[in-house]
Amino acid sequence: MINLIKNKYRLDQNYFINRLKPVIQKLDIKGDISIKLGSEDESRDLNQKYLQKDYPTDVLSFPIQQQLPEGYYLGDIFICMPIAREQAKKEKISLKNELLILMIHGILHLAGYDHEGDNGEMFSLQDQIIDEIK
Repeated sequence: MINLIKNKYRLDQNYFINRLKPVIQKLDIKGDISIKLGSEDESRDLNQKYLQKDYPTDVLSFPIQQQLPEGYYLGDIFICMPIAREQAKKEKISLKNELLILMIHGILHLAGYDHEGDNGEMFSLQDQIIDEIK
């Protein structure tokens, strides 16, 4: 199950959940995921606390991978809405598309992918998934 936590940001939950279901199936991952949209201050705080980087970033993933009484919990994804808006403008795409890309990126991290040293494997898979769900 995907839980979208939007706080003050409006979001078409059905659109994103329906777009992300095939991604979850393709990656054959099981478990609940929470995706939160937040501010640059929240992003900076999380990035500093968990990665020791003192700046806001577009997306952060927090793999939990824990069996809970309610079921398996895969992890959390945080998306910085102001940065997503900036990136959408820069790339000349809709905010919905940018958010979807960031959500897929976060899910790939929760599934164990890491672009830091994989010679482009994660980004290649990300592009493939995006092409498939368009």
